[in-house]
Amino acid sequence: MKKQNIILFLTDQWRWDTLNQPGNPAKLPNLQAFKQEATNFTNAFTSVPLCTPARGSLFTGKLPHQNGTMDNVSGGSFYPEGKLHPSHPTYMERLMAAGYDVSFIGKWHLGKGTLIDRGITDAPLSDGGDNALVASVDDLEFAEDRLNPFYGTVLDGIPADEQRAMIGIERLERYAKSDKPFCLIVSLHGPHFPHNVPQKWVDLYDDLPEDYMPDNYIPQFTETDKPHAQSAHYWPCQDTRGLTQQDWRKTAQHYWGFCSYIDDMFGQFWRKMKDLGLDQTSVLGFTADHGEMLGSHGWFDKGPFFYEEVMRIPMFMHTPNGKAGEVRDNYVSFRDVFPALLDQAGVGDLLSDEEQARSFWKSDADHITYGYDAYQGRQFKFRGIRNDRYKYAWSPHDIEELYDLETDPGERINLHQSAEHAAIKADLKDQLFDQMRAEEDALAYPGYQLPVGSYIDGRPHEEQHIHQKPK
Repeated sequence: MKKQNIILFLTDQWRWDTLNQPGNPAKLPNLQAFKQEATNFTNAFTSVPLCTPARGSLFTGKLPHQNGTMDNVSGGSFYPEGKLHPSHPTYMERLMAAGYDVSFIGKWHLGKGTLIDRGITDAPLSDGGDNALVASVDDLEFAEDRLNPFYGTVLDGIPADEQRAMIGIERLERYAKSDKPFCLIVSLHGPHFPHNVPQKWVDLYDDLPEDYMPDNYIPQFTETDKPHAQSAHYWPCQDTRGLTQQDWRKTAQHYWGFCSYIDDMFGQFWRKMKDLGLDQTSVLGFTADHGEMLGSHGWFDKGPFFYEEVMRIPMFMHTPNGKAGEVRDNYVSFRDVFPALLDQAGVGDLLSDEEQARSFWKSDADHITYGYDAYQGRQFKFRGIRNDRYKYAWSPHDIEELYDLETDPGERINLHQSAEHAAIKADLKDQLFDQMRAEEDALAYPGYQLPVGSYIDGRPHEEQHIHQKPK
């Protein structure tokens, strides 16, 4: 089989329901049309709902406890540095060794300059190259009612993600003239906050009800029988107690506006692929590293928990010989995106036997497991498992969680002490620990763990972290 090109259009903090739940307010005509041409993996989940660890698992195929990227990485704001160590090669490096050209545009979030260190020198507007992780907004003009980072209406200027998408289109034109196979990754920062969105896309959601709130909203930190880890915020914008109902409405309006803005960029990108004939010679994936709470349970952003809003992600793949509009319901992990892409691109020999078995096209898993380890230098050790009906979460230093997604889709009622569900919980825990042992996860074995939220450097959890900007 001739080697196919590999293209990944990667977003950040994009919710599954925007593209898969009937009646969702998000207006995404290009991606909805693409879904009818591609394969939709409806049970796709992130490996960890946090940017750096998720991306580390994506690009290496290894879980955070296996490759060391267990916390976010940026610089002065974080302890420890947490860069992806060179001893863990990425799939892009395997592809380069196999004769592929590689371009990486945009958000990397695994160590400043470390894409170039790995030999991936075409890294425009990327922190893996020589750019900052978060683009400057100095060239943007905003409406007066901006509430950073929740919402900001851009009146003038071109946000960085649009610039990245346009570079991606230019790379398509360049690669179409070459006979050499290529791997192109367009990695956008959005719809991750700050939600700086041009007026045109914000206006699409002017019809949002004035009293809009998420169905499972509850004032933050008022839910009962939840893990202690959910009783505090760990980044300034995660504290939502000061937001009004109108603030939540505007935040949702800008979040969905950001999605629509990116939908338009993706539409231009996909049309260019077709115009150049690259849709017949390339495998294209669209996904996100994790989701966004957007007011559910009173939270904004994400945190040390496994709610559907941050765990479930959109996952579409188009292959030249694929069945248009195919829907697959096997459970797949963000960690295995590249095995799925390489498998379909005719370079499955670059994968281990284990990786090949985890390809979306070969796996028939009826459940998924995932984890969480740290955030902002604090320890939050959680592991979880989910099947069609139940979700179970375990921690060595916090209470368990068990949710019946059929009767309680909003995950409000923790059934961990329910005698009626004791056998279900025990079975899920056994499955989870079997997988943890198979993955050589130290948490599967007895050992001392610091209290929840304690800092890795020894500070107690009561001490508030000072969020300094990287120098």
